[in-house]
Amino acid sequence: MLANQSTKAFLASQIRLSGIVVMASIALSVTLVWFAVADVATEFRFISLLYAVLIPAVVAPLAMSYTVWQNLKNHHLHAEVRRLANCDDLTGIANRRSFTREGARRLATVAASDTPLGLLIIDIDWFKQVNDRYGHEAGDEMLIHIARKLQQGSPSDALVARLGGEEFTVLCDVSDQQDLSTIAETLRRGAEDACLLYRGEPIRVTISLGLAIARPGDTLSSVLSRADNALYAAKNCGRNQFALAA
Repeated sequence: MLANQSTKAFLASQIRLSGIVVMASIALSVTLVWFAVADVATEFRFISLLYAVLIPAVVAPLAMSYTVWQNLKNHHLHAEVRRLANCDDLTGIANRRSFTREGARRLATVAASDTPLGLLIIDIDWFKQVNDRYGHEAGDEMLIHIARKLQQGSPSDALVARLGGEEFTVLCDVSDQQDLSTIAETLRRGAEDACLLYRGEPIRVTISLGLAIARPGDTLSSVLSRADNALYAAKNCGRNQFALAA
């Protein structure tokens, strides 16, 4: 969606620029010819001015069309490079690198904001059993499946990322611990109720979550550490649940 909007905006700017170049070319051509034929017969001057308009009116659009096409190719190439650098190849959500950069940026604004920042670390329960029983292709499909469920269940402003393996994270603004717990329960229930149909066979998994709210002076590493400890607590208590860091 954002990529399409970026491409449309880029194309619109290129078309505007092409229009300016074409009009400028015609104006410059007419001006030069006008002074060049100022002393010749009126009939010849009219023909010269006509050619002065027609030639750049044909050549300039063709040249600019080629330029726009090349620029659009480069734009798509740069967009793909940015996507590969910031998105997880398998699931399409943010990768660890993107999460680290954006997470640090959001955390830096916590002190100046009245809205707390909540972080959830999510781990798929018994994910190895999916790979062992159905194969790694099914495991990949499950990772994509869970990534989509996390995106659907998270607030619209949330940053959803895959940290690696079967571990994900969600970073979002919350009002308090209760609000964060509500989000966690929505995600937990969404994963529990969903079913992945793989080659005609239904596969279900659950998730465990560790929750933490950023404090003044926190670094992204310290918030992650608290959420990670809470995740281990949730797993030790039976999985398919969430735990809130102290």
